[in-house]
Amino acid sequence: MNVVFLTHYSDLYGANLGLINLIDGLKKYNINCHVIFPKKGKIGKELKLRNIPFAMIPIECWIDMPRRSKNPSKKIYWKLQRLLKNIQLIPELTKVIKTWEADIIYTNSAVINIGLVVAKLLKIPHIWHIKEFVDRDYNFKFDWGKKLFQYSVKNSEAVITMSQALTDYHFKEISIPSLHIIYDGIAFQSNFDDWYQLSHPYPFDENQVYTFALVGKIYPQKGHEIAIKAIKILAKQYQNIRLIIVGSGEKNYETYLKQLTNELQISDKVEFWGYLNDPFKAYFASDAVLMCSASEGMGRVTIEAMATCRPVIGYDNAGTSELIEHEVTGLLYQNNEPETLAVCMENFIDNVSWSQGLGQNGWKIAKEKYSIENFVQQVYQVLSSLERKS
Repeated sequence: MNVVFLTHYSDLYGANLGLINLIDGLKKYNINCHVIFPKKGKIGKELKLRNIPFAMIPIECWIDMPRRSKNPSKKIYWKLQRLLKNIQLIPELTKVIKTWEADIIYTNSAVINIGLVVAKLLKIPHIWHIKEFVDRDYNFKFDWGKKLFQYSVKNSEAVITMSQALTDYHFKEISIPSLHIIYDGIAFQSNFDDWYQLSHPYPFDENQVYTFALVGKIYPQKGHEIAIKAIKILAKQYQNIRLIIVGSGEKNYETYLKQLTNELQISDKVEFWGYLNDPFKAYFASDAVLMCSASEGMGRVTIEAMATCRPVIGYDNAGTSELIEHEVTGLLYQNNEPETLAVCMENFIDNVSWSQGLGQNGWKIAKEKYSIENFVQQVYQVLSSLERKS
């Protein structure tokens, strides 16, 4: 079976890491994977290492970013420009996909729709893998409205979402004939065993600095400001604490966060590590992980932290609520305010052995439910069902 994956960006964050994991796992099923992404980036290097055929074609997203401009005329112009660019790309996309003799086109994000268009033109099945809320998590808006998005998705031969929260948000009011909820896998089961050996037990004494990590894209919706303000609250009582912030994103927002740490006089307790090719360095350097995102489609970071026996404190909303069982595998806090987050962080600092126990519980769940083997098997079942129909 030849499957062509379309992805909307070229870096290695959640959606593309999940795609790479899927490609790795599909090898045992003799699936020939091909990938189309918009520009040069880290994903190309990963695909080269795996000898996966790929093409760089500058696909445009069908979303608008409200923060860019409030001028209605400019918004309309940009919408039409994105649409025109994609229409002009159809011949190139069609040619490449025909060359690969694709059996299925697989769109790896809600924010691009050209995969469905080309699939219809070539009369081959299309799978749409929905991985984001779009508006709630990134404050984006669909160019031509949510109803057209829903109608388009409904015309795919199969739809996958990565959480119940995403399913309820996008499709509660419409019927999708072939809808599957499949949580991403973040590692092979053998990796989980290796990480357990590296993580447990790890000693801790009163003089040691208790380290929290916040990993992921730096956007306002991800809650970095809340975490920094929570550290300020805790710094009044605890000297030996720190927060490491790992990732890249909006430069202006990152600059603001650094200024905020200076204003709050906690720059010595907050470290900005930038983007890491291997985020597990941050997990192993921490004692607990924070997930402060206002609306997480699933939360790959949460699972990665669980996989390394790190207890997670997460905002009780969307996909995060599905991953963390309160006081069993981590802690959930309400309202997404610094004060409520700080209370949970204080519980971890004051009860280290208890928090490590939560981390061990999380590791068991992560290995059982979020392995690449489990993830890929479920996706393969969807792929093979479409192959039989075609």
